[in-house]
Amino acid sequence: MTIKLILLKTGETIITDAKEVLQEEQVRGYMMSQPQVVEAQEKSFLTEESGANSNYEIDVILRPWMMLSKDKDFVVTADMVANICDPLDSIKEMYDKKINPAPVSETEVV
Repeated sequence: MTIKLILLKTGETIITDAKEVLQEEQVRGYMMSQPQVVEAQEKSFLTEESGANSNYEIDVILRPWMMLSKDKDFVVTADMVANICDPLDSIKEMYDKKINPAPVSETEVV
């Protein structure tokens, strides 16, 4: 798996298992498997411990990119992509846990 963050020209940031789509040895697009939109926003509440010296904190939410589609794989043309980069390890782990959830045993109470 090659997990990448892809910034689309629409402004959406996607985390996905990405593969290049080649034609005549040129990248024509990207195959995205189980893409998730990455939404980040500033923490919505402060605690007493929060102060001028605290670290900047954000909430990160992952949601399916094409929520109403039954497909799991999508091709995006190269001209729709503004940037591709590696995600932070914590975001990559979050994506992996969402896409490949740990199995729950039949006797485990959730």
